[in-house]
Amino acid sequence: MVTEIPKVTDDMVSGDAVEKEEGKPFVLFGREFSRKQVCAAGAGILCAALLVGGGAYAISQASWTGDSNAPAVSQSKDDEKQDMVLTLEVKADGWDADTSTPVIAHIEDADGKVDFYTAIAANKQVTVEVGKSGTYSVTLIPPVNADGSTYKAASSKVKAGKDDKKTNGTVITLEKVDADKVTKDDLTAIAKDVAAAVKKGDSTLTGDKGAAVAKKFEDNIKKNPNADADAVEKETGKAEETAKEDKSDAKTPETSDNKKNDSGSKNDSGNNGSGNKSDSKPSGGSGNSGSGSSSGGSSKKDDTTAHQHNWVAQTKTVHHDAQYKTVHHDAQYKTVHHDAVVKYVSICNNCGADITGNEAAHFKNSLLNGGNCGSCHEESRTVQAAYDEQVKVSDAYDEQVQVSAAWDETVTTGYKCSSCGATK
Repeated sequence: MVTEIPKVTDDMVSGDAVEKEEGKPFVLFGREFSRKQVCAAGAGILCAALLVGGGAYAISQASWTGDSNAPAVSQSKDDEKQDMVLTLEVKADGWDADTSTPVIAHIEDADGKVDFYTAIAANKQVTVEVGKSGTYSVTLIPPVNADGSTYKAASSKVKAGKDDKKTNGTVITLEKVDADKVTKDDLTAIAKDVAAAVKKGDSTLTGDKGAAVAKKFEDNIKKNPNADADAVEKETGKAEETAKEDKSDAKTPETSDNKKNDSGSKNDSGNNGSGNKSDSKPSGGSGNSGSGSSSGGSSKKDDTTAHQHNWVAQTKTVHHDAQYKTVHHDAQYKTVHHDAVVKYVSICNNCGADITGNEAAHFKNSLLNGGNCGSCHEESRTVQAAYDEQVKVSDAYDEQVQVSAAWDETVTTGYKCSSCGATK
């Protein structure tokens, strides 16, 4: 809009003319000025005002006239409601688009206005619509592969931005856990988390899609020999029923694959979808890998009511050897009694000599020599007195006696959440 400045004549400058026109206001840029004000300002200043663009006019018009339809100042882009997205790539070594389950991402904002779960592919950049700018918490329910292997849970703070296909996005790397290392409790916890996710799932987790996701989790988890098949079937069965109801408490727009990554390989975990090589550090590192975020936020998600920790005891086996003590045994003895040893002797009745075994010769010799020895008698003589003897039965010895048998003890070293990986 252009407002023409009327010509100012000499008559108008003179006092008489001014007084004649004094009662008539002069309108410039939509504002009324008295003729005296115009003359005092001078044509030069008014012409300079004309050089100001339409924006200045709009500002003047709004402030002067009170027109509420014209903004006083331009709005900040940060204050505008925009269709913002989270640009993500979840790297999972060994994940297969045909046989593995999807990754389930839990998206939350600080004030609870955004709180939903969505199923996304791994090793491929995707965008998730969140509506407004800001930093969001992203917690991942790890996928399960066809062989029953899975990954450690991870979380990240992710800053929303415009979907301009120029953003590299946030890369979260999941640490793989081989099938034989996954515990029964871990597998059951994943099934429970899937059931909870469906209740707040977007269109990827409701209806037939959601039921198919729950069934895929059930099939892959049950392929792990450590799985509690009944418990897993119970939880995933709940998820399937909830999905089929096609109802959800999710507060979110939908999720879509980022087209800028369409030409990439589904297993190209070395690229983040923008052609830039990303770090391959394990979960929990800094930068764009692990649980790091492009906004530099904390790598660990604070506990909220949306996530209930499933604490699983972490144990180790401690072996205890058998316990022994030394017992001394003295030598063993017994008492043996020996009777007295007695022998019989022949005693000469005349001279009293002991003639045992020599009786006849003694008598003959006595007769030849004028003696009177001619007879004898027997007497008993003790050769050895009776006595008791201590006889050793066994030698002394030391014996190792077992006090307790060897045993293995299971010791609890702490607790770990089976879904998010937190410890205590």
